[in-house]
Amino acid sequence: MMRKIFAMLLILMLIPLISSTAERSRAFLRVPAVYQTAEGVLSGTLGNLTVEVEKGEGIVYFSAEPLTQIDTQGAARTAALVASYLLGVDPKSMNFYYRLESGSTVIGGPSAGAAMTVATVAAILGKQVRQDIIITGMINLDGIIGPVGGIPQKLEAAARAGAKIFLVPAGQEIVEETVPKQVRIGPLILTTVEKRKVNISEVGAKLGVEVIEVSTIEEALNYMLGLRIERPPSERPEIHKEVKEILSKWVRNYLNQSEAIRGSAQSEIGKLGALSKRVINNILSDSEKYSSSARDEMAKGNLYTAASYAFQSVVEADYARSLLNYALRGEDYVSELMGRVDSKLRELGERLNSTKPQDLSGVEAIIASKTRYYDAKNALKKAVNLASKGNYLDSMGWGAIHYLTYAYWRADTAFNWMDLMGLSQRMQVDEIRMKEVASAILYEAESVISYSESLIQEIGASSSYLQEAYSNLNDANSAFSSGDYYGSIGLSTTALAYGIISIHEWFTSDPNAVKEAVKSSCYSSINALMSKGIIPVLALSYSEMASLMEGNLLESIVYYELASAHAHVISLLSQASERRIETKSPLESAPMVETVTVTQTVREESRIQEVYLIAALIFGIFLGFLVGRKSHCYT
Repeated sequence: MMRKIFAMLLILMLIPLISSTAERSRAFLRVPAVYQTAEGVLSGTLGNLTVEVEKGEGIVYFSAEPLTQIDTQGAARTAALVASYLLGVDPKSMNFYYRLESGSTVIGGPSAGAAMTVATVAAILGKQVRQDIIITGMINLDGIIGPVGGIPQKLEAAARAGAKIFLVPAGQEIVEETVPKQVRIGPLILTTVEKRKVNISEVGAKLGVEVIEVSTIEEALNYMLGLRIERPPSERPEIHKEVKEILSKWVRNYLNQSEAIRGSAQSEIGKLGALSKRVINNILSDSEKYSSSARDEMAKGNLYTAASYAFQSVVEADYARSLLNYALRGEDYVSELMGRVDSKLRELGERLNSTKPQDLSGVEAIIASKTRYYDAKNALKKAVNLASKGNYLDSMGWGAIHYLTYAYWRADTAFNWMDLMGLSQRMQVDEIRMKEVASAILYEAESVISYSESLIQEIGASSSYLQEAYSNLNDANSAFSSGDYYGSIGLSTTALAYGIISIHEWFTSDPNAVKEAVKSSCYSSINALMSKGIIPVLALSYSEMASLMEGNLLESIVYYELASAHAHVISLLSQASERRIETKSPLESAPMVETVTVTQTVREESRIQEVYLIAALIFGIFLGFLVGRKSHCYT
């Protein structure tokens, strides 16, 4: 009898252990990495990535052997967010565990981000990842697979491991590789670096590996999991009528003020000498050209672009007037102008700090206003620094007076954006969620920028985009540390966009393919928000600018990235929508359609637990039967 009781107790002890194991879902895949040999040569290797998910509180755990750099850890956080967003799962409802093991001395860079996202989706859905496919690429918040370095070496590692398909970011089928080359100069042997273009597809064909470019994580999931995730339509979205009216008001206001300032300057210009007249007239002429461009774009319906031109017009008009006053009154006028700018910024700061958004459009308005506030503050700092050295006029760059006029009107644009409060349905804005999103974007920006710097240094290049990224990143860190999460989000997204483009600048052979991918993702994200009654004005505005700048591909990509990132910020702050998913591999035929939601995932876990519970009961009964038999035999 005692043995039967012992057997039943053993069953009860086993059930929670088995149930606990069933609640955690796991996925495994191999990820390529690059390390430097003792001879200083880059070589590829494959690491092992294990991802586990379970019900939790949104915590992301990351461990690596050997130790990894911060940019790889940041990729894990982004992967968790992107995977959750794709499946309509609240990332706060789960905990994520990432384990990365590699033969390389240092695992550097977020190039495992796409692989991490695939594995996270697989773990959430309880699916297996195809092991004959290897992927390399960053993962952006909008699901775009970003550029990476070391692709030739990673391809060779994938081939050695028996991979059949190697997925690379769009635009990186052809990459530039640096190869050490020894040159003899008399008795000396010098090692230099030679650059050469490498066609990855051709190299892959020789190694027996098919190389395929992928633009988005959805494409990668199609290959590696057989999932087809439907995105909202990617047609160019239309700006809401109410937003058009507000933007039109901005344009008219700046055009009127610009005209008035030009008139004021013209009435006083006769007091100046011939040289000063010529300089100021040239600036006034530039102002008029910007006004003309603003009217042209307004007639075409490109209202945000028109507002940008009108803003440039009023800045140049006021700069001309300020130069005139400086010529007439000297340094006293500069001090007066500095005080006027400082007063404007103080007023703006007080209003921003006392304003709490009541809807998602309000959140976006505050983010836009804060970003412009920090821009104006930086312009004022530069002006003060230049003025302290007596550099009032433009020379190799802007002088103190130009920065002061820009700062004043930049602050004015921040006031304008606050007109957009209340365009969406009222809702509770979760400040804790705001902090979490700000932290995630800041972390991603740090990861991408750090990775970009290491790649660019490796080839001995430089990038003005990277410098701009660091400038915004520093401000974003300061804003976050001071508790200004709205400002941090705006600055981080700008830093992120410039960090990404700095990699494209040097490592992407087909920027047009990248532009089309980011554009499609951007439009899809905006349309998804608008279908829920949310008007993402900032994203709409940046996407308009991007479409008009497509002649300059890199600049166009920057603005599409900005638009897409801001749309995804609002998406992360709002409720994720249900997605339709097809289980189909691009290498297979018949599709099987299934709808995946949070509730389905929970039901699947429940069914697994039921199976384990039944198995445990059967095992217990069988054990009890054996114990009973033995007890009976010895009696």
